[in-house]
Amino acid sequence: MPYLFGKHYTRAELMRRVGHLSQIGGVQLLAAEDGVARGVRYLEFRTGSGLHFKVAIERGMDVGYCEYQGQSLAWIPATMLPGPWYFEQQDSFGWLRTALGGFNTSAGMVHIGNPETADVSRYHFPARAKETYGVHDRMAMIPGQLMRYGERWEGDECILEAEGRVVQAQAYGENLVLTRRYTARLGESRFFMHDEIENAGFLPAEHMLLYHINIGFPVVDDGSELIAPVSKPPSIPDGLPSSDATAYSHFIAPQKDWQLQGFELEMRAEADGSVPVGIANRDGFGVYVVYNQQQMPQYLEWRMMGEGQYAVGIEPCTNTFGREIARERGQLITLQPGEKRVYDLEVGVLDGAAAVESLRQRVRQLID
Repeated sequence: MPYLFGKHYTRAELMRRVGHLSQIGGVQLLAAEDGVARGVRYLEFRTGSGLHFKVAIERGMDVGYCEYQGQSLAWIPATMLPGPWYFEQQDSFGWLRTALGGFNTSAGMVHIGNPETADVSRYHFPARAKETYGVHDRMAMIPGQLMRYGERWEGDECILEAEGRVVQAQAYGENLVLTRRYTARLGESRFFMHDEIENAGFLPAEHMLLYHINIGFPVVDDGSELIAPVSKPPSIPDGLPSSDATAYSHFIAPQKDWQLQGFELEMRAEADGSVPVGIANRDGFGVYVVYNQQQMPQYLEWRMMGEGQYAVGIEPCTNTFGREIARERGQLITLQPGEKRVYDLEVGVLDGAAAVESLRQRVRQLID
């Protein structure tokens, strides 16, 4: 039953105290009416614990704004979170002007990494035997189709949920369909994201996926640290600048003229494949993510300690950074017609020293 305001309530006890459930929490459909986000629809989740996040339907069904008791968990860039109608240079770096930012930016469904040109002759269009994919592809800027949303009771548990569909397709090309479902429980400070990606076409399609989870201030601050079951020293992914790999787990105050850093980390998983990763500041406030290593075997970290560009990316992914290097390593997925891949995330708040220590103990059990 929901735990709210210091005690548990049955459904009957709670509903006797409110005029409508929305007084406490729920899921509401809203739309932006100004600026670069005008026309973007949002599903606003409020769990009653102080966790509040917005799913941007027109931005690939990703979570944009996300906060807990007034404290932001997400990094919001200077570009803000524009609608997909501003997406430009899809074979280059236009992704940086529009897609990057918010709590999660999904990268894929066909490519992750810097721009690369690939052979697409299998799609039988001779005039386009090759295609150049822009940085992290386009799924984050494809408008979604909202299928359902709302609240429902299972006994004394209130479930908040939403489901939508994102289609990445073209004539003489891939036809990949993402079905994404969010669930949360009233009174909890966490949510779950479940993805199913299916090749709905009639030819094989290459597939890559990365969750670019962008954690910002005040979670990321001077003295904040990464809590994760890292099994060996990190490496620098191909295509990224060399840097001090030992710095991956600790974060510093914003720096002038900072150069992007990226690391490839090897994680240890629990028996069921779960990998817990978190970032916490010195005050005992943070966020954690649990992903499944059987679904996403690789992990990248984006460490950006620059002025105004101050964020850390928690990035579980299907393969390493870059298409051809993934192919060389045997990591590039090919989905046969009708084949489907499933991906799951749990995202939650670390609220206080006890919660941070609990995560540390969970991680220690994997690395000690």
